[in-house]
Amino acid sequence: MRSVFLLSFFFLVSVQLLAQRFGGNPSRQRWKQIDTDTVRIVFPDGNEKQAQKIAGIVHGLQQNNNTGLGPDRRKISMVIQHRSLFSNAYVGLAPFRSEFYTTAPQSAFELGAFDWVSNLAIHEYRHVQQYGNFNKGLSRLASVILGEEGQAVANAASIPDWFFEGDAVYSETQLTAQGRGKLPEFFNGYMSLQHSGKQYSYMKLRNGSLRHFVPSHYDLGYLLVAYGRKQYGQDIWTKITNDAARFRPLIYPFQGAVKKHTGVSFDRFVNDALGYYRSQWKVLAVEEPEWVTSIEKNNVLNYRFPYLMEDGAVLTLQNSYTQVPAFAKVLPDGKTERIRVRDIAIDPYFTYRGNKIVYTSYRPDTRWGNVETNTLKIFDLSTQTEQVVCTGTRLFSPDLSSDLQKILAIDMHTNGGSSIVKVDVATGNTDTLFSSEDKVFSYPRFDSKKDGFYAVHRQLNGHMGISWYSHSVKTERILLASANRVVGYLQTQGDTLLFTSTYQGRDELWGLIDDGTNVKGPFRLATYPTGIYQAILREGKLVGSVFTADGFRLASFVPKWERVPVDHILQPLYTDNSITPASFGFSEKLADRNFAVTPYKKFRRFVNIHSWRPYYDRPEYSFTLYGENLLNTHLTELAYTYNENEQSHKLSADFAYGGSYIQRIFGASSTYNRSARLNQDTLLHWEEQTAYAGLRLPLNLTSGREYRSLVFQTTFNTNNVKWTGIAKNLLKDRRVNYLDFNISYSAQSQRALRQIFPRWGRVMTARYRTALGKTDAWQMLLSGAIYFPGLGQTHNLVLTGAIQSRDTLNQYIFSDNFPFSRGYQSVNFPRAYKIGVNYHFPLLYPDWGFGQLVYFQRVRMNAFYDHSVGKSLRTGRKFYFGTVGGELMFDTRWWNQEPVSFGLRYSRLLDREFSGATTTNYWEIILPVALFR
Repeated sequence: MRSVFLLSFFFLVSVQLLAQRFGGNPSRQRWKQIDTDTVRIVFPDGNEKQAQKIAGIVHGLQQNNNTGLGPDRRKISMVIQHRSLFSNAYVGLAPFRSEFYTTAPQSAFELGAFDWVSNLAIHEYRHVQQYGNFNKGLSRLASVILGEEGQAVANAASIPDWFFEGDAVYSETQLTAQGRGKLPEFFNGYMSLQHSGKQYSYMKLRNGSLRHFVPSHYDLGYLLVAYGRKQYGQDIWTKITNDAARFRPLIYPFQGAVKKHTGVSFDRFVNDALGYYRSQWKVLAVEEPEWVTSIEKNNVLNYRFPYLMEDGAVLTLQNSYTQVPAFAKVLPDGKTERIRVRDIAIDPYFTYRGNKIVYTSYRPDTRWGNVETNTLKIFDLSTQTEQVVCTGTRLFSPDLSSDLQKILAIDMHTNGGSSIVKVDVATGNTDTLFSSEDKVFSYPRFDSKKDGFYAVHRQLNGHMGISWYSHSVKTERILLASANRVVGYLQTQGDTLLFTSTYQGRDELWGLIDDGTNVKGPFRLATYPTGIYQAILREGKLVGSVFTADGFRLASFVPKWERVPVDHILQPLYTDNSITPASFGFSEKLADRNFAVTPYKKFRRFVNIHSWRPYYDRPEYSFTLYGENLLNTHLTELAYTYNENEQSHKLSADFAYGGSYIQRIFGASSTYNRSARLNQDTLLHWEEQTAYAGLRLPLNLTSGREYRSLVFQTTFNTNNVKWTGIAKNLLKDRRVNYLDFNISYSAQSQRALRQIFPRWGRVMTARYRTALGKTDAWQMLLSGAIYFPGLGQTHNLVLTGAIQSRDTLNQYIFSDNFPFSRGYQSVNFPRAYKIGVNYHFPLLYPDWGFGQLVYFQRVRMNAFYDHSVGKSLRTGRKFYFGTVGGELMFDTRWWNQEPVSFGLRYSRLLDREFSGATTTNYWEIILPVALFR
């Protein structure tokens, strides 16, 4: 059945567009490259060291053929994005390229402490190897027919996303001293489900849930990939993916390949794999703590980063599937008082002292999408006021001094290093205390004696430790020697230093006692199978944030104060020694190489056609070529269209250039042999040429607690009609030139996972078109929407409105984009007005699917009322078009991967007199626009 829907699946697949930002780098940015037969690495000045490291690792992986998927290789282009604050990377098709976002994360519990760029290179090159070896059989045929988009579609249809990521995580675990397969946090999701007695179907594990916590496809993928290798041999996935990519069998190729090469059904394989891990987790000793916060049925509720307040309450960051992150106060009886919604943040971490909260707020560059900064802020709980300390920074993990005058923070360098800086609260001036190009500092904390501070440091090999640093003489005193572990979330209370540390397969709460001269410890204070992340001491007990299947919960522990050895190092977890340590230091064993560096020309392969798409939408056949350059500054579409009714031929080209501050857009089309019948005996023919050229300025105004954008666009357009044959003797050729002005603005609050729309938002657009020269024609359209909270946390009241005006000379008619009342055939009045009222609310969350084809996450309803008014300027008469109705929507995921929302609309037409409608009841099927295009 999958093969039947393969063509429509193409139009559902997103080819990692979210990671790509069109025209994201400043035009003045100069680029260099390392170009070999295996990889091209494009990087900015100052990042050559990272580029050389990536090139060395990629060549090492290629030469040693550490793939286990097959021998095929394909050259990849990689771009280093050094000014983004996100810690991420991707490899994508259409076009085939990779981008590295090289700012290392502050917390190493999720992704490890190993050198960030090296870890990215190992993980992402695994995806390169996957795509290189999955272009075969029907997948290869799809790439011939559709280009790189074709391979992307075929690979997504034949091989699940969990394999792509699970296999890459296995690679990083196998080839580095860390990798997520060695990190306790990575297993918390499935361990928490086991501990709470929850077992979900495979489809739910694949597709997630809006009411229950479900681990990501990374987690599921690694568990299944690692189990497959352990149980069936290191080459098992080579065999399975080789058949699956070829669509052998044609229906359910991956499931069929698993059964063929393992001898068990796919369902049995998944159950056996998860059962293998559950059997290890269920025997783990669990000593239940005293829970401070409760759980909510059918919701996931998180309490993170606890701090002790002066009145004995605990300050945390609280969020859930129905609420956005907010600073919250947890009272001794467990009740929660939300204080203030937190600003948008890349890293949600914050600290507290003296009734003040200090944190960083996300602020992207206004124009360049790959340039991001943090704003350092203080929120005063006493006065409920916010202070901006400094803007345009790369600061993370701030901590406020006891006199409330200084802030410690980590400054992340664009070349991979970091510094510990001190910021003056009054002026915003910064002073660098310690700096390193080979270390990443995190979680600085002032000591209680006011003469120094503590900080976590990590080395390139992933070893982490804790040191004390002096303010005055800038000396370092090591408290916890560096070792292959993960450490973080420092807290200081008097002479006690609390922190989370990995140990024997868990993220435990540890402590040190530092009197300024001698250090006692480390001590194990508390442990829990799914980790304790940051804690405080309150009345002799620890209150920490514990990961559970119901979210991060605050729990109280009696501290153990057990001395623990510090020689334990990270090892692969739960794989029964199937991953051997022989290759753990792969990147460190590589011989140093110095690859040649040359300038990279921005306009290299400017068009770069990567995909093509044949399409039929009666009566038109079309064939379109798609292009995009490596730096994502130029988009190209070249198309041929044949109209079977007219027997006309159309050639068109569209281009967009985003490498300048103001983007350029331009295009042209030429249609030959257009025809229309004048009467029964006369067929008129003509040729038509159109062209446009314009400017576009997209501005990102996101700051504080709202996402905002403002876009200006203007184009000059020309349309030329040339009559041919007998028509040129009857009609005059005509050229119409016009200007098209567009302004759009949007602003929205943050949105929780289960919320259908943001609780607050506004969208406004304005468009004005006017003809030039002897033609007199114009049209203006204003439209907008305002989003309000509804009666429930996941409800929305949305008010819409629109106004349109145009001339009545009819010398040239612009296309009608007025949002008419639902259920009616739109009428192009010279004056038109519309208001709409919508109330959106969820009905149920099925968490159910069938046949690995479609999975239903949510069913929701929209009750609406539309009222449009059209006015005739000749008679002054007004015509009314009212509608009341409802939309039943289904939020689904198809093939366990692609989100699709569709539904059914019922409209009750209240005004039929001038609508031409034959019935008052109108039914429509609502499909996403991208479903068939």
